[in-house]
Parts: sequence; C-alpha cells; structure tokens
Amino acid sequence: MSELLGRRLRALRRLKRLTQQDLAREVGISVSLLSTIERGMKYPQLDLIKRFARVLDVPLEELFVLPESVQ
Repeated sequence: MSELLGRRLRALRRLKRLTQQDLAREVGISVSLLSTIERGMKYPQLDLIKRFARVLDVPLEELFVLPESVQ
C-alpha cells in the first residue's frame, strides 16, 4: 500500500509541477522524508496525508486512487 500511495503522490506532485523541494517545504517535512514516502519505503501518518492533499489541492481520496491495472 505504501508503494501505491508513494507513486500516486509523486504523480500528483508532478501534475502540479512541483519539485520535491517545493512540496516538502509546503507540508513542512524534509526532502529526504518526502523521497522516502514517494519510494514507498515509509507510510506517512494521516495528518501528513491530509497536508499533502491540501497542498496538492485534491480531495483526500485522490491520493488512494489505484491504477486500473491494480483494481
């Protein structure tokens, strides 16, 4: 699950044309932690997931949309 969330987070960040540094600064975490989350090596706590959704301007559920090949 953390790998899927990480890939979705990376895709949304890129769609919004944000760098890892931009997104990390906006949500108040280090670039290193963001990278670890995007690679699926760490699963963020709910409050951080909510901050990602707010900064990326997407509904919280959008971070959990699975690719069709997984469904």
